[in-house]
Amino acid sequence: MANYVLEILDGDRAGDVLPVSDRALRIGRKPGNDLVIADEKTSGVHAEVVVEGDRHVLRDLGSTNGTFLDDKRVTEIVLTPGDIVTVGRVRLKFRDAAAPAASADGDLAVRRLDAGRLQRRGGSTAVLGVVLVAVLGGAGWFWWQSQPNAADNGAAPAKQAPLVVTGNRLAAPVAGCEDESGWNLRAGGGGFQPAGTTHSGRGAFEALRGQADDAADFALATLQEALPVFGGRTMTIAAHLTTSGGGLAGLRAVCFANGDASPFRFRTGTPIVAHDGWQRVEVVVAVPAGCDRLQLEVVAVLPAADAAAAVDDVAVVEGGAATAVEQKLTESSQTLQATGAALAVRSVDADNPATLLDVLPLTTPPAFAGLQRAGLVALSDLGAKVSATAGERSFRIQVEGTADVQLVFPADAAGGLMVDAGGAGFVAAAAETQFTAAALLLGDRATRALLRFDAATACAGQVGGGRFRLGVQAAAFELVLGFRGERQQAAELVRQAQQLVAGREPGRALERLRELVRTVPMDTEVLAQAQALRTQVLAAQSAELQQLQVDLDEAAFFDTRGGFARVVRGLDDVVARYGEANLEDAAAVAALRERAVARLRTIDAAAVAAEAQRLRDLSQAFADQNQPGLAKVVMTYVEQHLAPK
Repeated sequence: MANYVLEILDGDRAGDVLPVSDRALRIGRKPGNDLVIADEKTSGVHAEVVVEGDRHVLRDLGSTNGTFLDDKRVTEIVLTPGDIVTVGRVRLKFRDAAAPAASADGDLAVRRLDAGRLQRRGGSTAVLGVVLVAVLGGAGWFWWQSQPNAADNGAAPAKQAPLVVTGNRLAAPVAGCEDESGWNLRAGGGGFQPAGTTHSGRGAFEALRGQADDAADFALATLQEALPVFGGRTMTIAAHLTTSGGGLAGLRAVCFANGDASPFRFRTGTPIVAHDGWQRVEVVVAVPAGCDRLQLEVVAVLPAADAAAAVDDVAVVEGGAATAVEQKLTESSQTLQATGAALAVRSVDADNPATLLDVLPLTTPPAFAGLQRAGLVALSDLGAKVSATAGERSFRIQVEGTADVQLVFPADAAGGLMVDAGGAGFVAAAAETQFTAAALLLGDRATRALLRFDAATACAGQVGGGRFRLGVQAAAFELVLGFRGERQQAAELVRQAQQLVAGREPGRALERLRELVRTVPMDTEVLAQAQALRTQVLAAQSAELQQLQVDLDEAAFFDTRGGFARVVRGLDDVVARYGEANLEDAAAVAALRERAVARLRTIDAAAVAAEAQRLRDLSQAFADQNQPGLAKVVMTYVEQHLAPK
């Protein structure tokens, strides 16, 4: 039996080989394995290679993320020299120990994958026979790059064999668009369909608008399964496109994580434009950290009834000139990630990892209306670019190529929305409204963010689909995420308010809390403390007023002047301690006081009238006793002091 090895193709250990003997060879992340792969996508004990007779069998051991051969997930296969399998994020090549290393340039090989190799041991046949053209030598890529097209010579090239690109991650039938295998041609809009007009080979995919008035005005095609990739690597995606009848087309790459834990999807690509004759387009994308999947999107915009777009000869290869952006703030430790025209901000909260999910165009050409309604438009579609500069506690974000943008946040970010229209301070605002803001706050705790514009800017919010979409009539803004100074200032205002409450000065306490909300409501935990204290103070105010209402009712029942007087004094004390501006319902307090005062007036008027009558009777008695001087003195007093006014 020949001697075989497993050669590591990726990572720091690329080029290392491990002999394959007649005993089982275990592969996994745990130290006890024969081949240890330090990758979080690799299971503890991921797979094994065992000898069965004269065959070497690779068996997946129930791994979480799967084992792949030629981008197809497998559970048990018979290895053939030259096979490259992917375990987690690492590729391993099974080869003869005497064969050249995988890194040798110019290696020309054509391999056939027997469908019988993809069947389970002892199970039924699962035929997946395909013909893979692996390498055509260094000249293949140069030939691909320099192929003529209609834009160069004015006519479509003659039919030829399907274009083959060295290092293409797509299997030959998928890359050549010969049939629908490996593709989801109807991923959005009207979709694509197989067509006979091709750039090379015998097939391509075409999107047509159709004659119906309600025909979809866009189409989207994707791969059936996203490609596994490594964060930090650069990928080049290329295809040949052609359009007619006013149709437009573009190519996009979407980087994301395989799983529900990460909500980020970085969508970037070529501008969606007309292509007169077959033209090669490409997008180079640096895979952001945390992403391990790449999806390819072919987009067609079909504004007119006879609009059409077609795609052929698709390639995904590793390499290219692009760099992923990753900037971390010193104060808040939040991280901005960007690649191409896609940008997002990660929080430090594992349960709520997203602060900003995406930056999208707000206003698009009329032809893009359907694509935008479907939530599938991207900055790159317009040829727009996004850049960011990190400070100590904020990112300065600038979009070029569009005058307004839509910022996409998690839906719960809308719950803490506060707006400063410019100088008046922050006030709470409803999420689904239109407003003008020089600055606005949204999010909660680790996702709390302050958007600051260069001038007062028109904004409009919309909540739906688990997202809060904020349209802003600006293309530049500062995203502030660190609030150390504001947190300290707000905490001091809360401390002062607590002391004033303890000193029976609730009105001044409420003024401190109002100042906090108006000027420094950035930290939601301190803001919650302030709101709780304000609720406590207002509850005490409400309790005092309710008791005074009870006192007034009792005074009315007994109809004693002292009872009404106590109510008036109590109400005056409440107003003095809280301040009229801090009364929950100043009109109700005034009405309550007026009721007590009115009854006091009535009681006092009756007492004065009785006293006046008594003195008149006394004056008359003096007169009857022939003492006119005394009678006059008494009447003068009545007229000066007791007569109704």
